[in-house]
Amino acid sequence: MNLYEFEGKEILNKYGLIIPRGLVVRRGSDFAQAYIDLGVKDAVVKAQVLSGKRGKNNAIKFCSSAQETALACEELFSIQVRNQYVAAVRIEEKLEIAEEHYLSITYDTNKKQPVLVYSQQGGMDIEDVSDNQIEKYWADVRQEKIESTIPGAQELWRCFLDSDCRLAEINPLVKTKDGRWVAVDAKIALDEDAVFRHEDWKNLEARTMMGRKPTDREIAVKKIDEGANYYRGTAGKYIEMDGDIAVLFSGGGASIANMDALLNVGLKPANYTEYSGNPPREKVYQLAKIVLSKPGLRGLWIAGGVANFTDISETFQGIIDALDEIKPEYPIVVRRAGPKEEDGMRLMRACANRNNLKMKLFGKETPMSNTAKIMAEMLNT
Repeated sequence: MNLYEFEGKEILNKYGLIIPRGLVVRRGSDFAQAYIDLGVKDAVVKAQVLSGKRGKNNAIKFCSSAQETALACEELFSIQVRNQYVAAVRIEEKLEIAEEHYLSITYDTNKKQPVLVYSQQGGMDIEDVSDNQIEKYWADVRQEKIESTIPGAQELWRCFLDSDCRLAEINPLVKTKDGRWVAVDAKIALDEDAVFRHEDWKNLEARTMMGRKPTDREIAVKKIDEGANYYRGTAGKYIEMDGDIAVLFSGGGASIANMDALLNVGLKPANYTEYSGNPPREKVYQLAKIVLSKPGLRGLWIAGGVANFTDISETFQGIIDALDEIKPEYPIVVRRAGPKEEDGMRLMRACANRNNLKMKLFGKETPMSNTAKIMAEMLNT
């Protein structure tokens, strides 16, 4: 889960890192009064989105009066930043900066351990910094402290571990002219698999990977993987889109390839959904029912690779439960294989017969991308 800057700064501050004095405003707030309440002459007004590169996308403004601040907030709330919804605006003091550095901790997937990354050349152009200006220090999650004298490193390490972060980044970490080290920005990604250790995460406002407010369906799907059975497979991934072909995909890589295949035949997905890890029938039923509840659908594509341990019969039964209730009249294309695939296909075929569904079934002998073409053909006949 990616956090907004203001959320990340609150966490950093808990671990002793200094952040600029500031406050958060929402749509409908009194922006001018917020500037007055902050009590500074020069302010920085920053759009709160989940993407980076705000400075290069005109999403950070510098203001010196209540009127300027109000106009800046109104402008930021009226735009999208890299196609992302502006959830809030943070107004904070403008600092007198002497130096801009970069500091982050993330996981090195090759070495299977955390790595601290530091550069004395931080700021907007960090991507252009050469490798010889970047320092890396690998750490052990069993360590209370990290072996580094870099300013803020110990505090960021405790934040990274205690908060179950996938990424904790400060860019820039600035040294002010009066000698303070301040986290001017914060980019934090939390490991959602650790939610059982963090009751307070439930207080975070809902968000989507698309950087906009979640729809009712997206909120409902997210709840599927919560509770006592959260570990039994995943069925809580759903992003609502503007197309009209509902999809129920299995497998992360296969699902992305299938989205491309659908677009390549001129069709648009109504959603992105991926379930995997052998989820139980009830989870898949809840997911399928929500996916099929979107108005204006013209087709349903159920596709996935050859499963290793997912019970095809069990997961299909969840989809069948939803089809028995909804009885869609549009074409349905199914491509799946794996354990108990014959039982699953038999159950799906029986569902199609008793509900008079327009359904075609395919196994591993048919490439997944080919079944996207079959969906297009069924819609055009």
